[in-house]
Amino acid sequence: MKLHIRFIKSLWSFKSIANFRFLGVGSTIFYVLLLTLLCMIPVFSLFLVGLMSKNNSLNNFESFGLNPDQMQNFASTLDGIYPIIIAVIYIVMYVLFSGILFSGASILAVLAIPVAKLLKRKQSYRHLWVLSCYSITIPSVLLTFLFFINIHIPYSFFWFWMLAFLICVLSITKIPRKK
Repeated sequence: MKLHIRFIKSLWSFKSIANFRFLGVGSTIFYVLLLTLLCMIPVFSLFLVGLMSKNNSLNNFESFGLNPDQMQNFASTLDGIYPIIIAVIYIVMYVLFSGILFSGASILAVLAIPVAKLLKRKQSYRHLWVLSCYSITIPSVLLTFLFFINIHIPYSFFWFWMLAFLICVLSITKIPRKK
């Protein structure tokens, strides 16, 4: 199944997410990397626009402990190597966010094991890990959209993983029981 179809189905169908558990691990890793890239584009474009202009779009990063004035001053002192620094920042952000999503999906799969047993769905860790990776699609897109329109939710990291866990549980309920 093509990646864009999996992405669209992950946004609205718990049954599709449950069926994705049979997909390969390599394909799922590629999906999460592309999901991270897709979610990084608006965040990084907002970052670039904020550095290149004097408007308040850098205020979005204030909730992460970054001072917009300091970021602007730092950027203006490094005009010569500006493109290299931007590329390095983007790569570091991408690797960091990818790592967070992969480690979170792994923890989510561990938490899904007792839930699957409780719901009498016998699933391996591998299947639950793949299911967890597709369960993070909605929270990732939602958090990216909210960040882009400058809406900050307190404890968004916690709510992100709670929503992902809820989607994971709802997807597990769509797995047919073994007879």
